[in-house]
Amino acid sequence: MKRIIILLSGVIAITYACKSKAVLTASPTDKELAVAQKTWPGTTIDELKEGEAIYKNQCTECHNNFEITKFSEKKWKHEIDDMSPKAKLTDSQKEKLTKYLLSYREANQTAAN
Repeated sequence: MKRIIILLSGVIAITYACKSKAVLTASPTDKELAVAQKTWPGTTIDELKEGEAIYKNQCTECHNNFEITKFSEKKWKHEIDDMSPKAKLTDSQKEKLTKYLLSYREANQTAAN
């Protein structure tokens, strides 16, 4: 009985550790779309929304919802490259996540800092 309680306690602790506790960002704005289109012409608001959904639903499943503006572009690119295979993201999902995070970061970094 004691082993079952210890095992269940461990499962609960792991489950709790993999839940995001931070406040999520607002949906992509026209400002973020304009920023994205400078780097990736033809980017659509739907692509940014898909990138946002990937961040909110997959990245924050086991990580905190980090303040996007706190990481540099270089840091985000490294994290995306490192974590995409682990999260089993397709190339298209990785691209949308990158567009969302980097355009959000650039559009909002002045306001946050």
